[in-house]
Parts: sequence; structure tokens; C-alpha cells
Amino acid sequence: MEEPTNPDSPELTRAEKRKLKREQTREERKKDKAESNRKDIFLKAALGFVALMILFGIFLIFKSSSANAAKVDEFTKCLATKDVVIYGNEWCKYTGRQKSMFGESFKNLKYVICDEQKALCDEKQITITPTWEINGTMYRQVQTLEAISQLSGCSLR
Repeated sequence: MEEPTNPDSPELTRAEKRKLKREQTREERKKDKAESNRKDIFLKAALGFVALMILFGIFLIFKSSSANAAKVDEFTKCLATKDVVIYGNEWCKYTGRQKSMFGESFKNLKYVICDEQKALCDEKQITITPTWEINGTMYRQVQTLEAISQLSGCSLR
């Protein structure tokens, strides 16, 4: 005869009903634990994938910025050989914005600080900073790298 699997069955004794209930509870816990383990594995795999994508993105950004920095470095060296000069002031937010476009490569440029070389800036009639001197012509205000490239003949590539 087959044993009843329902703990509410009337032909079972109290002890048998409790035992059957405990067994069912254990089975439910095993199923819940297995489901929880599957969810944990999925979550860990998803988090691992996301972390890997973030690291890959950081790598691409770093590689791209390194390549871009090398291009800007070559660009500023070309500007220096063509006697391109930027006139500015350290306190000027526009000069600061222009400098930030070049990053670390700004150090390669010929930069005149008008507060320190007032006579030269007066002679050149610098009234707005930044002002670029390219091929003997003055260009006032912040210029894009592309504009400076076109005006100077130095390539950004």
C-alpha cells in the first residue's frame, strides 16, 4: 500500500503527519535554496559582466585620450615651430578655458602672460585675452583647435 503524501489525510497518526510535514518543509527549503543559488549565480554573472564592460570602457577611454594627447602634443609642437603665440592672463577664465583644450600639451606653446609682460601686450594692442598671434595676425577670444589648425597650417591628425 502506498503511503499518503498529504499531512492532512485522516488515516495518518499525529506523529506521521508531523514527520510528513517536516519532509515537505525540507523539500520546499531545498527547492527554495536551489532557486536562490540559481539567482545568486545569475546575479554574480551579471555583475561580473557589468564590471567587465566598465573596465573595457575605461580602457577605451584611456587609450583614446592617450592617443588624443599625443596628437595634441604634436600639434602644439608644430605651433611652437611656427611662432604661434597665445597672450593671456592667469586670472582670465577664457584663457583658462583655452588652456584646458590643450591639457598637458599647453606647456609646448609660446604663452605670454600679459600681467607679467604688460609692455609687450600694450605694444601688440592686446585688450582681450586670450588673443592668438598666428602668421602676424591677431585672433581674439577662445579659438577651437580646428580653427587654430586651419589658421596655422598645423595638422591635428
